[in-house]
Amino acid sequence: MRGSIERHSQGLVRALRCSALAIPAILVLAFLTLPILAVIPMSFSSSIVYELIPANPGFSQYERFFANAAWVSALVNSVEVGLGTMVVATVVGTMTALGLRGLPARWRAIIEALFLLPQIVPSIVYAVAAYFVFFQIGLIGSLPGLVVAHSVLALPFVVIVVGAAAHSLNPTLLEASRSLGAGSLRTFFRVIFPHLQTAIVGSAFFAFQVSFDEVILALFITGPSTKTLPVKVWDAIFYEISPILPAISTLIILVPLVMSVPLFVFLRARRIAPA
Repeated sequence: MRGSIERHSQGLVRALRCSALAIPAILVLAFLTLPILAVIPMSFSSSIVYELIPANPGFSQYERFFANAAWVSALVNSVEVGLGTMVVATVVGTMTALGLRGLPARWRAIIEALFLLPQIVPSIVYAVAAYFVFFQIGLIGSLPGLVVAHSVLALPFVVIVVGAAAHSLNPTLLEASRSLGAGSLRTFFRVIFPHLQTAIVGSAFFAFQVSFDEVILALFITGPSTKTLPVKVWDAIFYEISPILPAISTLIILVPLVMSVPLFVFLRARRIAPA
């Protein structure tokens, strides 16, 4: 009986400690996210002015958005560039992470630090440098140029995430695969990818997110016909104050969330799959 009371009191103390940490964290998270999420109810307003609580809710702003060819074109450009960045950054980053795995620890740390430079250097510095380089090779104002530029920004996420997962990969499995006659490609898909699939899929989602939200770099690289949605919103803020902007901001929030649905479905299927 006494032991049960002690266990109960210890559990209560742990619960109070967790609450003491969780409550401030929840308050900080709410402080950071609520101003962003406020655009969602505003996007359903039918008024010509901003309304935090719409008097006449409706989808008129979304109808205006999809009826405007310029806005739709910007959304399509953002999705295309995001998907291209996701593919390029995931493939190159995964190959890099696997290559770094075979290097000595000292050299691996140095090269990993170099791959982090795009996230360390201020965005405006990288954007100006990318502009001068891409101008010389004729990639300014093109979607391939945007994909390459965004892939450089997204690459560190893939290298770090996949690299961390690759450290737990048993090298004897690779040796066994090769000793049985499997080539590099077959070894990757039969041995390496099943072990790293969660990290690879997750980093691919991060790469898309980085590209879809990027505005500073895109301002330097895009042209009149290749503007992405964040750049179009940036221009609209300077030239017009329209109630359509909350609807567009909501789309910028929701599109990456929709893109993450296959990731969560994949992770859930993998978690409940029979051993």
